[in-house]
Amino acid sequence: MRYLPCWKQIGISHSRYSELLHFCRQYPEWKTEANSLLGIRAIKADGLPHGSGKSDPVAMAAEKRERLLEKIAIVDECAKAIDGGDWYASIIQNVCIGRSYEQMDRALMPTSNKNAYFKKRAEFFDLLDKRKV
Repeated sequence: MRYLPCWKQIGISHSRYSELLHFCRQYPEWKTEANSLLGIRAIKADGLPHGSGKSDPVAMAAEKRERLLEKIAIVDECAKAIDGGDWYASIIQNVCIGRSYEQMDRALMPTSNKNAYFKKRAEFFDLLDKRKV
């Protein structure tokens, strides 16, 4: 059987595949930033103008955190949709964190069949392509 790249398997352009991959590679950063935004506290109002034009840093942090959580949810939902979540951990490791197939923990996969994994990975990208406009 001849190798067919993931993007050709699901019928998207290489540019679109790269866009989706790079979207996913930001996943760890989003999680870190979303967690760090939980600690934002309101500044004490002293009645003096401060010139930033931004009146509520807590609300701004909450809005930013919500946008990050929406992106995280897109990736998580697509990964969990593959065979009821059986491939979730391995897809996150490979696609989002960048571990190669050889570096991934086989205990996190339902099977160690490499072809099966890459078929499920292509399904993930197909779902992500449909979900992320």
